[in-house]
Amino acid sequence: MTYSLLLFFAFSCNYNENDFSDTERHFETDKEIYRVNDNFELTVVVTPKSGEKNIRILKNLNNIKITFSTRQGELGFSQELKKHFIEEPSITGDDSKYIDKYTISKSQPLKKTFKGTITETAEKIIFKIPELKLTDSITKSGLHKKDTIIITGNCSSVYSGIEENITPKEIEIITE
Repeated sequence: MTYSLLLFFAFSCNYNENDFSDTERHFETDKEIYRVNDNFELTVVVTPKSGEKNIRILKNLNNIKITFSTRQGELGFSQELKKHFIEEPSITGDDSKYIDKYTISKSQPLKKTFKGTITETAEKIIFKIPELKLTDSITKSGLHKKDTIIITGNCSSVYSGIEENITPKEIEIITE
C-alpha cells in the first residue's frame, strides 16, 4: 500500500510538471530578409530564467508548434496529426524511447535548429520544414513585393500539455 502511494505521488508530480515554466523562449533565424526559393534556418532557443532546469522534448518534436502569418493575421503552417500520443508517464518510468531530456542553463540553453524552404505558386508562398513535417502556405493576395511574416509558436509540457508561448520573430519576404 505504501509503495503504491509512493509510486502514485512520484508519477503525479511528474505528470503535472511544466517543462517550460520559468524559461525564456525565442526564435532566431539565419537571415532577416528572404526571397522566394531561399532556404532558411529557424532556431528555437529555450533558456531558464535562473539556474538550471530540466526540460523534455518529444523525439518526434510534437510538443513544439510553429506558425507563420502575415500582419493581417492569416495563419499558415498546420501540423499533421500526431502519430504517437503520450498521455501519461510510463508505468516503468522509462520514457527514453519517446522523450529526450535536457538540462539547460543560461550558458547552455537548448537550441534546436530546423531547416526549411520558401517556394511559391501563382497564388501562394509555401513554407516547408521537413523535420517537423510542416508544409503550408500564405496567400499572396494582399502581400506587397516586400512584406513582413511573423513566426509564432509554443512549447508544451510532455504530460500536462501546458503551453508556453515563444516570443514572436518577424522576417521580411521579397516576392517578385
